[in-house]
Amino acid sequence: MFEGNSVDLRMAKTISADVVLDDTTHKCKVYRYDMEEDYIYLELTEEDLTVISLDAKYQCYISTKKELLYCSGVVKERFRSEDGNMITFRIENGFYSVSEKRFIN
Repeated sequence: MFEGNSVDLRMAKTISADVVLDDTTHKCKVYRYDMEEDYIYLELTEEDLTVISLDAKYQCYISTKKELLYCSGVVKERFRSEDGNMITFRIENGFYSVSEKRFIN
């Protein structure tokens, strides 16, 4: 459904007191979407996988050909594979449509 679409991943808030809030936008690509389990498997285009915290909530913006979608959730897993740096993202409360004007910084 979303495979191949570009993604901007941004930390929204920290869960652990040890984590510093990072306002960096991380560029990803949707590798696979599991609708039944509400997971998105993302390929991180950056080299350093450790910049993605397992102790934070993230906002995930998916650019499709027709619209910009938004969801929030947590990173359940991050790992390196032969396909690249992968992130398992657990969606909370589904997707929302976002206007382009609101998305631009």
